[in-house]
Amino acid sequence: MSSIGHIIKSERLNQSMKQTTLAKGICSTSYLSKIENNLTIPSDEVITFLLKKLNIEIDQVSSEKENKVIASLSELYKMGVLKRDKKFIRESLQKYTNKNQYFLQLNNYYSYHLYLFRLLLILDDKEDSLQSTYNVIAKIRDGMDEKQKFIINLNLGLYSYLDGNYQEALSRLEMSLRFINNGKNEEWEIADFYNVLSLTYFKCNEFFNAINFASKSLLYYKDNLLFERAIDNYIVIGIAHKKMRKYEEAEKNYNLAMKLAKDYKLINYEEVIYQNLGSLYAIQGCHEKAIEFYKLSLRIKEEDCNAEGYLLTILSIVKEYSKQSDHEQVLKWCKKGLDKIVGGKNSNKENSSYYFHLQIYINYHNFNNELENLLKEAINYFEKEQDERHVQKYSILLADYFFKHNKFKAASLYYQKSNQILFKQKFINRWEDL
Repeated sequence: MSSIGHIIKSERLNQSMKQTTLAKGICSTSYLSKIENNLTIPSDEVITFLLKKLNIEIDQVSSEKENKVIASLSELYKMGVLKRDKKFIRESLQKYTNKNQYFLQLNNYYSYHLYLFRLLLILDDKEDSLQSTYNVIAKIRDGMDEKQKFIINLNLGLYSYLDGNYQEALSRLEMSLRFINNGKNEEWEIADFYNVLSLTYFKCNEFFNAINFASKSLLYYKDNLLFERAIDNYIVIGIAHKKMRKYEEAEKNYNLAMKLAKDYKLINYEEVIYQNLGSLYAIQGCHEKAIEFYKLSLRIKEEDCNAEGYLLTILSIVKEYSKQSDHEQVLKWCKKGLDKIVGGKNSNKENSSYYFHLQIYINYHNFNNELENLLKEAINYFEKEQDERHVQKYSILLADYFFKHNKFKAASLYYQKSNQILFKQKFINRWEDL
């Protein structure tokens, strides 16, 4: 069956055009509905008029040629998923996205959009093409084979994951589990799926499952010399062990990741591993050891001009000095971080967040009267950014501040705000469920 009905429907919806508007002067609205739902095969003349009204051009290719297009895109899909080279993906995708593809085989239409969507998710550019492709695959279901059902649920799960909807993501990914052993999925696809699933279980605080699936994924990556992906798995396993307070196991996995990073000169991973080692010692209260690893991470980031990573590590160092009430060092490192932020709180999203973090530590350690107003502004900012972690963190700090100054009603409001987020994190609605 042809994919033309799906193409017409998706383009009409993208343009926010009603069926009556598109059908007017060409065919009846009911006939257009049948075309869009692949219940009838329209004449070439009707197709031409509909496409002209939508102002789109579609390449019509032979079955043999379109099979080659899908085979080529499938290879790019595999390479993109395993290597995650954004520059290569972006350049390679141009020949597929310049025009809409008119696939005579509906099966190829499905595969085209499923492969394309995953590659756009890797780019994570939030471009119109990503939303447009999402609108297509979110509506297609009927006629898919089991492999395509596996991929569509993986894609939609990953889309929800990147959007921060982790429970919804997990629900989608667990649907993919039904189709994982259909005989059509290759080993690399299963390894990739396990990798995504492990990350999602981690975000849902299911650390045992996160370790289990990351370990399964790790076996394939190690055997096939995909060291960057193997390092990703070691890090996830390490962080999950840290969350479970199995600190020796966490450090063991970080060190295995570091060995691969050093052996294969993957410097960008070294800075990440040092950061995680610092966090591991920080949670154990080993402040000096934590700062030592953070500084190693910072040194690489300075050489690598990693601005966002640089600010993350600066803030991590600030936190360790703050725990020790070392006001002088806190102010010194906050200034070092703020010097990197151009535009203050009105800079880009990432830098704006760090501006608030650093200013809060400065005011807190300066015992500044402006702390109350700054915290209120920061909480409002992080609420708009849907950053619940920092809304909770600074709500607790502000509530403590109010309590200390005998403003008990104001304190209770911010303690309540913090508790609401705690309930959400634990996926409960009532205190009885705690």
